[in-house]
Amino acid sequence: MRGSFCFIIIISILPASVSWAQESAAISPKSSEAVRFEPTSLVIQQSPNATSTKLEEEHARLFWILPTFSVADSKSVRPLTASGKFRLFVKDKTDPFTIGWVAFDAGLAQANNDFPEYGQGAAGYGKRFGAGLANETAGGFFGTFLFPSVLHQDPRYYRLGTGPFQKRLGHALIRPVLTHKDSGGRTFNWSGLLAGIATSSLSNAYYPEANRGVGATFSRVALSVPFGMIDELVNEFGPDVEKKMFGKK
Repeated sequence: MRGSFCFIIIISILPASVSWAQESAAISPKSSEAVRFEPTSLVIQQSPNATSTKLEEEHARLFWILPTFSVADSKSVRPLTASGKFRLFVKDKTDPFTIGWVAFDAGLAQANNDFPEYGQGAAGYGKRFGAGLANETAGGFFGTFLFPSVLHQDPRYYRLGTGPFQKRLGHALIRPVLTHKDSGGRTFNWSGLLAGIATSSLSNAYYPEANRGVGATFSRVALSVPFGMIDELVNEFGPDVEKKMFGKK
């Protein structure tokens, strides 16, 4: 999400020589419990599978606002089914932060008179907001659900969380190019590339005439790559920055 751009400024001011590795806090989520009766006492047994599922379904927010639904712990990740990818798409794109960012970005575009053909006033803002919301929705549908399901690729970012800074930096920067397969291992991120092309092509239906065509379409696709890298840098290092700033585990 382009809204992540502001957080990379925070990351960039920290010395590169400082190790970003952080000790993972011990997590004790509530788990499903199976009850087993014994003659003298009631014994509680935890279900490992239920605990693992619970861990994957709980997602913190960076700085209390930025959702991280599409981030998975690389040490305990489990593959997503097609229905799981669809739920992830819906959850992310209906989140209040996502909608709020689209509204904010539309306001900036109106103030800068981007897409002047849309005009000003309430009508112009509505067109910019609608275009932004269509972009977000299409990007999520193609990039989180459709192509990852068809190509059996995982739309999530696998966060390392610990290790040398250089390793984590490279891991984040290569994510728009390489992604994980549902069956394990890495492969070229065809789902991300095809999603970018499909989303940008669809925008020709509602963008002004001056912003349509093959050249404009692939320019938007190319521009999405560095923004994608910024998003993954935030996903990887954001929790470290948050902990340094606020002491949050």
